[in-house]
Amino acid sequence: MSGYEDSENASEGRGLTTRRLLKRIASELEITDLIALMMVAVTGLSAYATWKTAQIANEILLTSQRPYIGIESVNFTDERNPKILADLRNFGTVQAEDALISIVLKVNGKALSNDAEPQQQDTPIVLSPAVPHDFYRHITADIYRDVVQGKTNLVVEIRVRYRGPRGDEHCYMTRHRYDYIDRVFYAQGGSLSCDHEDNA
Repeated sequence: MSGYEDSENASEGRGLTTRRLLKRIASELEITDLIALMMVAVTGLSAYATWKTAQIANEILLTSQRPYIGIESVNFTDERNPKILADLRNFGTVQAEDALISIVLKVNGKALSNDAEPQQQDTPIVLSPAVPHDFYRHITADIYRDVVQGKTNLVVEIRVRYRGPRGDEHCYMTRHRYDYIDRVFYAQGGSLSCDHEDNA
């Protein structure tokens, strides 16, 4: 009887040991699976972070290595043969290509015709960085006199459509109104979209 009980106890002991061993193995496998899943997640996050960093670096490069067209000044010149002179500059680090410049003069809200304007831009031009690019529009002596005396409201609207060296398209639009009291043109509004319309 005691031999049987000893055998039964030994069998139960082995079974308990086996169950403990199986539980331990299962527990270790769960930890291994968890570690493997965590490694997969970390690898995925690392790949996403690398992709995002490359994307941001590319955007910074495209933003820094492009032309930026703007106005340095707008002035009257030559009272006997009055003109409005606009000094356009490329404030970027690379040249602007295929630039098309449009200068519209609005007197009391009505655009003047430029059909007889000697300086007509028929073909696209290149605007190099940090170089003055002067463009002008003529006005009659009567309009000039009325504008400088404050009898007439004059707005100069300048639009420039251009490309960067990678073929990226850009636009710049600004309006300058003449202040006859201070005798200066001041910026009245602008946009980076040439299709944007403001009330002049």
